[in-house]
Amino acid sequence: MVDKVEKQARLQGRLAPEIREFRDQMYTLVLATVDTEGDPNVSYAPFALREDGYYILISELARHTRNLLANPKVSLMMVEDEQSSRTLFARKRLTFDARPERVAPGTPEWQAGIDALHTRFGDTVSGLSGLTDFHLFRLVPIKGLFVKGFGQAFAVSGDDLVDVLHLTDGHRPVATAE
Repeated sequence: MVDKVEKQARLQGRLAPEIREFRDQMYTLVLATVDTEGDPNVSYAPFALREDGYYILISELARHTRNLLANPKVSLMMVEDEQSSRTLFARKRLTFDARPERVAPGTPEWQAGIDALHTRFGDTVSGLSGLTDFHLFRLVPIKGLFVKGFGQAFAVSGDDLVDVLHLTDGHRPVATAE
């Protein structure tokens, strides 16, 4: 009988490259934030991934920025394009609860984040980063979920993004009265 550790290692070895490939082909994050009254907001932002988190450069004019400044809670999602999905009911997706950290301008972390965004998105980042209403945030993943399809959901850790554990509680049919 294959022990649990060996099974986990095989699962991680198989899924880690798939998760990385999925993540690396994405250019934007869907962001779920909450304002000071507890009202939710969903939006998106282009991102760059570094070893210490996801970097986004966002304006105070956007509701999600004001929310993050007032209430540092965020959930992020990358989701498969509708056009390439086999079924819209089970689109591939990677979600994380994350800790948002505002990165101060002029610091080495600021420059590293701006450089990463510039590499992905070009000169637009240079212009935006020079505006006073734009803030650089690092979103540090805490815990997440990778969904490949129906019955294929895997818990993902926040530190290395690929420590997976298959979630075994599946779909259950509704009991019918006879």
